[in-house]
Amino acid sequence: MRKFILRTLSALTAVFCLSTVNMPVRKAEAETETKLMALTFDDGPNTTTTNEVLDVLEKYNAKGSFFLIGDNINAESAESVKRAYDMGCEIDNHSKSHPNMGSMSAEEILAEVEYVNEKVIEITGEAPKFFRPPFIDVSQTMYDTIDLPMICGIDCQDYMENVTAQQRADYIVNGARDGVIVLLHDASGNSQTVEALEIAMPILIEQGYEFVTLTELFERQGETPRGDMIYTCVAKYPCEDYIHHRNIFEGEATGDGSWSGWNEKVAFDLEELSQLGDTYAIEIEYSGSTNPVIALQKWSGTAIWQTVQPYYFNGERAVFLASDLIPVLESLEIDYTDLDRLGLMPHSGTMTVTSVDILVKDKEEESTGSQEKMMGDVNADGDFNIADLVALQNYLVRAGRLADYTAGDYTEDNKIDVFDLIEMRMDFIA
Repeated sequence: MRKFILRTLSALTAVFCLSTVNMPVRKAEAETETKLMALTFDDGPNTTTTNEVLDVLEKYNAKGSFFLIGDNINAESAESVKRAYDMGCEIDNHSKSHPNMGSMSAEEILAEVEYVNEKVIEITGEAPKFFRPPFIDVSQTMYDTIDLPMICGIDCQDYMENVTAQQRADYIVNGARDGVIVLLHDASGNSQTVEALEIAMPILIEQGYEFVTLTELFERQGETPRGDMIYTCVAKYPCEDYIHHRNIFEGEATGDGSWSGWNEKVAFDLEELSQLGDTYAIEIEYSGSTNPVIALQKWSGTAIWQTVQPYYFNGERAVFLASDLIPVLESLEIDYTDLDRLGLMPHSGTMTVTSVDILVKDKEEESTGSQEKMMGDVNADGDFNIADLVALQNYLVRAGRLADYTAGDYTEDNKIDVFDLIEMRMDFIA
């Protein structure tokens, strides 16, 4: 039997090329913190709804960010602004007259923004830190002219009278995730949004959410706001406990959504993603005024074209988690291998990508207790045997995956290659 195993292993080794999977040194486990949410309010100030919103925030010891329309600021409404500021809320800029600003000149844009800045400084002594474009209408001229990071947020449709307080609350609760920005309105008479807050906030507090200003959200999530993108969520980098699996693309690829080169430069192995299950993440290094999206594409039978936004992006790095893609596949009742292509492209405009990598969850970081790690047990079944050798061999020829990648790093050089298999085989024989 032993001679048979040795002959088998020798034959398997003979077909290997010296393929390598880099495995950077693992980072320390991230500390668990409260989930954060930024409640933001547009179209004030006034002496009615603004104060009703503040009453609810005060009741739950919460902070919010208020985006003011300059034409709504007067001596009376300024008292509401001062109250919000004294409560620890943030006062931000929503333009003087709430126009569509995407087609405006730089001079017109500056006039809209500077008017509000000056009014806010008069009331609070502090300038706004963020800008929300009216109607979320943006242009490159606005990015170039407005010296404030731009904020969007999840749409709760609370500007529509036929959307009930319960429906608005459902939008808030169902859109909740760590780092999310919620777009609401404290326009005069918008009492249903006040009711929605009373419904949603106790639920979210029970779920572990803390309501913070935008400035605090960025600081605690470890992100610096940029002036060339618009934010709906400020997530924490989610892959501290992942390790490198393999590189998909390294170089420089630049184009817009119509560029066919994306399909040539970035090719995902659909069978590999299917085998990796929920353990992987796709990490992309990029630049440009837009973020990458992944497009699910199928042309045979029932055609499919659906894009997925990354869980995390900050203008330089984007991360798609398996949990971003799997629910979409499940909703379509298909698997990766039913697709014709999983494509990468910019959300809009032009983007430059310099690297695309597959990461996988670090099983060693996920494990608990003091049980000593077993080198060679790459299938993580608690035993080191011939099945582990075959699994590592299959992995190196791209015909399988490992349950525990770090258990295969026999040479401790933070990569897996044929030399690890040789060391592993010698250990097994001994």
